[in-house]
Amino acid sequence: MFRNAKTSFLPKRNLLIIVGIAIISIIISIYSYNYYNFTSNKITDIALHEIKTNNEIQVHDLSQILANKFESVNNLLQTLADSPAIHNNEYNRAYTIINTRQHSTNQITDFYMWLDKNGKINWISNMNNSLYQKYKGTDLSYRSYFFEPKVNHAPFYSSLIESNDKIPRLYISYPVLNFSSNSSSSIFTGVVVASMRATTMGDILQNQLLPQFNSSVGLLDRNGIVLYSSASSLIGKYIFAKDTQSILSSLLSLESKKSLNALLNRSLEGGVGSADISSNNVTSTISYEPVNIANKYFMTLYVISPHKLASDVGVLINQQKYFSTILIFVIASVALGTSLLVFAWNKRLKIIVDKKTAELKEANDQLKIHDKMQNEFINIASHEIKTPTQSILSYSELLQRHPEKNKQITEAIVRNAKRLQRLTNDILDVTKIESQSLKLTKEKFNLNDVIFSIVEDFNNTIRSEGRNIKIFYESKEPIILESDKGRISQVISNILSNAIKFSNKYDGKIFIFTEIQDFQNVTFTKQVLVSIKDEGVGIDNTIIPRLFSKFVTKSENGIGLGLYISKNIIEAHGGKIWAENNINGKGATFNFTIPFLPK
Repeated sequence: MFRNAKTSFLPKRNLLIIVGIAIISIIISIYSYNYYNFTSNKITDIALHEIKTNNEIQVHDLSQILANKFESVNNLLQTLADSPAIHNNEYNRAYTIINTRQHSTNQITDFYMWLDKNGKINWISNMNNSLYQKYKGTDLSYRSYFFEPKVNHAPFYSSLIESNDKIPRLYISYPVLNFSSNSSSSIFTGVVVASMRATTMGDILQNQLLPQFNSSVGLLDRNGIVLYSSASSLIGKYIFAKDTQSILSSLLSLESKKSLNALLNRSLEGGVGSADISSNNVTSTISYEPVNIANKYFMTLYVISPHKLASDVGVLINQQKYFSTILIFVIASVALGTSLLVFAWNKRLKIIVDKKTAELKEANDQLKIHDKMQNEFINIASHEIKTPTQSILSYSELLQRHPEKNKQITEAIVRNAKRLQRLTNDILDVTKIESQSLKLTKEKFNLNDVIFSIVEDFNNTIRSEGRNIKIFYESKEPIILESDKGRISQVISNILSNAIKFSNKYDGKIFIFTEIQDFQNVTFTKQVLVSIKDEGVGIDNTIIPRLFSKFVTKSENGIGLGLYISKNIIEAHGGKIWAENNINGKGATFNFTIPFLPK
């Protein structure tokens, strides 16, 4: 009787457990759905804010870039207007000055002109002689960029003007005024003019935009004339003209068009701002900022960025919402299959455990390799230290027994002490490199002086050893570096020492070359290349791939740390080091580069 009661109790308890799991799962799912709903709105808001912020930053940066370019043109025109060559009608000299000014701003300007007091062309830059002869003396007195400075005796900044070659351009012009020594009044003798294509300005700005935001730029002059637009048909048109508004009506809803016109009106007052405009189910942020010349409002720059990033985020969030909604019903329906899920989880957990075990095994293997390398390093280093130490002790005992051989024994002791010092320094350098504590003490110095000093020291050592190896170096020009002088000297000495070591025992030639190269990057403009070429046995092909690693050497002396240290010193300076056997099969060449002084 008791057995039957127990048997009937178990299914009821299990049912309660399953129902409880199902209820808890549903509650958690509903909570998750609400959480996703809340976070999705937050994420969308953050993404939109990010787009707006970046758009405002872009329009500010671009307006400053454009204003700086205009300011450069403005300043050059002012210097031309004050130039004695133009005041004194020194034509050849004036032509040269005008051409030079145009060349310095050719990224934004088409040409510079010099018009006489009657508005006729004296000179026009950026034009071959036959074309110049065609336009020479052309009467441009009817152009606003001539008669405005003539009347007002002040600089003039034009709107869009269609030139004689049917190309719309902007013009900045300065009056040329001669002042009489006997009078304070000025005499108008002509104007100097700079011409700029609006499309060129727009293209320059478009190229500056961040590609990931898929933005575009637009320009309006202070009168509302379209200077630049991705829709080329609008260029040169009044933005509030009937035909222009008709084009906008085909692209925007009535409400969006009103919002856009309100934004354009605000922007033409010379202010800064932004707004969201919708078109064809796509919302874009339009930010605007004025471009000023000489503190005067000249034009307005617009940056339009579609909310593509926010849309992409919204799609992903909606997918997550749909998933959460479905999950509520799925969890409720599969509550009875909890045991199967537990089985699946156990299986997945086993896979994860196996994966982590494999990762731990791999990490353990790496530790073993590291320990092996460390032990090799200690063994090799202790062996190399023991040799000169033992020699010093032996020679010291020998000196005590044979004081009459003081010179020879002392030289041997000094030689082994220096070897021990070099080895100790190399080990310390490797320790600093591997602990990432190698520091550079930078200073300005002449690389030529350093190389000459090192070459002289090696030549003295070579002569004292009775060898006939010659080191050649000729300096073409001073090379001023801002680097760690001691470390650069260490690299050159290491490479020269190897070159001498692997040269013929009694004679040979070593050549050192330096060359200044262009090196365009964010921080540096140039770099110096140093090449050390020897005529020795060359680099063994078996060690070329590992040449700059630790303990790589074919020499009976040394533990193969010099090139490893040199590589890390050069790379710490932002340079590169490499080596190759000479084409003629005789010797090898080691090269390294060091960036020049910073910009």
